[in-house]
Amino acid sequence: MDKQLEKMYSDIFVDRGVIPCEPVPGFNPNGRFYKMNPELGTGYCWIYQCNPYIAITVMNQTHYADTCCVFEQPEYICIGYFYSVSGEILTPYRRLAAGTIQAYVGKKSEYRMIIHKKIPINSVSITFMPEYYKGFLSEQYPSIYENPSKAFERIDGCTDFPELIIIFNQIKTYTGDGISAKLFYESKVNEALSIILEKAKKYNKKHVRQRLSIAGDDLDAVISAANYINDHCDEDIRMDFLAHITCMSQAKLKYIFKYVYHMSIQQYIVARRITHAERLLRDTKLPVSLIAEMTGYKYLSSLSDMFRRHTGMKPTEYRKKCK
Repeated sequence: MDKQLEKMYSDIFVDRGVIPCEPVPGFNPNGRFYKMNPELGTGYCWIYQCNPYIAITVMNQTHYADTCCVFEQPEYICIGYFYSVSGEILTPYRRLAAGTIQAYVGKKSEYRMIIHKKIPINSVSITFMPEYYKGFLSEQYPSIYENPSKAFERIDGCTDFPELIIIFNQIKTYTGDGISAKLFYESKVNEALSIILEKAKKYNKKHVRQRLSIAGDDLDAVISAANYINDHCDEDIRMDFLAHITCMSQAKLKYIFKYVYHMSIQQYIVARRITHAERLLRDTKLPVSLIAEMTGYKYLSSLSDMFRRHTGMKPTEYRKKCK
């Protein structure tokens, strides 16, 4: 395995109390197996190395306490899918959301993440190092090469990508061994990369993205809007009001906000509401119907549907696991 990739996994695992273990039934024995330190949590992690620069990770772990994971990340790109999760990335802030494609373009910087306690992290991901997507691919296809980093950024948070989810499901349930496994995993990695590039092209035809240079005053205004949302996410936040307090047109505010936070204003509001709902479900005995009202939802069903989309479980299930 690439030294940088090896170090990244090592740093992540040290922070989270993950240690090597014997093979777990149901997985290719040629992969690497890890488990949670029994004092810190339960569950396993399986890593399969397709080549020195590509790794597939299947994870099903639960932490007993909220865990902050901090490490120095190298340059890499990663695509994944959470079946259930509760946590937040802090660089920049965004929720880890179940049921959505999570793409990450890592740069040489500090990565910070919080994993919430007692909620299973059930996921599949594929990590690529630059020696593969910048080196190998450009050498193999010099006349048609495309750097996939931009494509990964484009599909991050995508909720309408069933073709990719099917690939993740196939990877998660495959139990083959030997050369058949190597051929299978390599084919799935190539298939995933192919449809990601194609999906991003279709998005680009609909949404032509231009490079944006943000003035300092505009950046401060957008950060102020985010801070206002943080403090008032349980209220009905009107777009015209946010435009008024930032002294921008609604169109400009939406555009700059998404550029800065990598999500729409509505997605940001929902993320803050779900985080608030998690805290109330975990730390209080308030009825779920009241929690719905306290997080800005008129109906319990609205909270329940949105909560399940983001965590992979209903509010009552989440509370039960926390207890």
